[in-house]
Amino acid sequence: MNMNWFDPYTFLLTFIGISGIYLSIALLKPPRKLSRTLLSITAGLSGMFIILTVLELVIDSPTLMIELRNVQQIALVLTPVFLLGYAKELHQEAPKQTLKLIGVLLIPSFIDIVLILTDSYHGLMRKGVTIEKVWNYTEVSVDSTFLNAFFGTYPFVLSIITISMLVRNMFDVPKNYRRTHWLSAAIIAIPIISIITIPTLGIEIPGTYALSYSSMALFLILVNKRMDFNAVWPVSRQEVIENLSECIFLIDQQEKVIEINHAGYDMMKRLYGAGDCEKEILHHSASTVFEGATPLLEALNKDANTTFEFSKDDQYYDVTVTKLGKKSNYIRLVVWKDITYKKEIEHQLTKMAEMDALTKLTNRRAFIEQYHNVNNHSACFILLDIDHFKRFNDRYGHIVGDKVLIYLSQLMKLHFPVATLTRLGGEEFGILSYEKTVDAVCQIEKFQRELKEDSSIIDSLIEEEVSVSVGIYEVQPGDSFEKAYQLADEAMYEAKQEGRDRICIKQSSGQRS
Repeated sequence: MNMNWFDPYTFLLTFIGISGIYLSIALLKPPRKLSRTLLSITAGLSGMFIILTVLELVIDSPTLMIELRNVQQIALVLTPVFLLGYAKELHQEAPKQTLKLIGVLLIPSFIDIVLILTDSYHGLMRKGVTIEKVWNYTEVSVDSTFLNAFFGTYPFVLSIITISMLVRNMFDVPKNYRRTHWLSAAIIAIPIISIITIPTLGIEIPGTYALSYSSMALFLILVNKRMDFNAVWPVSRQEVIENLSECIFLIDQQEKVIEINHAGYDMMKRLYGAGDCEKEILHHSASTVFEGATPLLEALNKDANTTFEFSKDDQYYDVTVTKLGKKSNYIRLVVWKDITYKKEIEHQLTKMAEMDALTKLTNRRAFIEQYHNVNNHSACFILLDIDHFKRFNDRYGHIVGDKVLIYLSQLMKLHFPVATLTRLGGEEFGILSYEKTVDAVCQIEKFQRELKEDSSIIDSLIEEEVSVSVGIYEVQPGDSFEKAYQLADEAMYEAKQEGRDRICIKQSSGQRS
């Protein structure tokens, strides 16, 4: 055996080989994804390749050197297959499709490996084998057959395809990922360039294949570590999409759903009660999947990007439809963002803004708005005023006075369940009733009787009956709020003048009844 183990070149090769194997193992640690695994396999094969090459360079036994060369071919033949899979995953992560592609591409490689390992029995791959000395190292030199040369071109073809794929896909990814693609393409070209150029320059380097492939693997790892380890890689972009709270759908030009994330499945179960979501959604027409979502179907037919709000069963979504470009085959990216909680808060704030803080009835401003919304229909404007309320406050205090206001408002809700109720201010309340006047009067009379009967239960301090004076105006279509309020107020004033705890009605002519 040659004593070349400790000279600088073999030491360098050994260090590179061990580094490749070490990084290969390190890349297998969680979190895992296919592109990482493929790069790990590439680094491991390259590390094994260079260690076997070192052994070939330092031993003297021709038989053992040939056996080592045979095993080296396994790494040399398989590495380009896994690199092509890595390039495919780097562009778009689709593990199932990538694994199927790798399985097909490995078939010629396995045939090549079997023929090489069994060549001593059939001689189909090598015309002859000689031992040469390069830099004082012994190295196997093979005189290949046409079949061996044919299979030998296969890894180079795969490498060229890989490089082309990386360069082509570089223009389909965001700018911050382009450098990873073109650097990877340049690094994968290293073995091809070195194998072609070094012989033409008349330079002989022992273990040229092993050195170039191992360098390629180490550089690839460094490039991806710099570009992706701390930012996106090893976190899968697909995993990021799957963990988004937004619902993501991809819809093709035939308006069929071709992709959906986990949040999208959950949304479809809530909105449409879909059972087996994958069977009921994927590859089905958008018009069938999103039944009743007319704005979405209209947006899919537009060339411009569209945003709209969609609601169903008290659930609210902001929906954005983005038309991707020619390179993405004009697929529609549909993003549904759940804004139900935001809408609930808005509704609560709106309700609070329209509510009287003490009585929880509609406040004056909101009541006037609702009046304007229905003023084209006949209605009764009813004005109630608590009799001698100032005396209540002076005698029993404002706390008891507030109890009277609160109880009266609760009793109004009970007696006028479909009317619009308001506290107009102080002890004055308003009712917009859609009943006929005669029916409204019956309701008010029952209300007045119960209020007087319940006076003692409002507060134990109250000794007299609580009563209200009521003015009613029969609203005609087109009557302003000011007119209705003024005439109802006049009727109520007349009720007070006549002794309180009474009902007076004014019609549009201003006549009293």
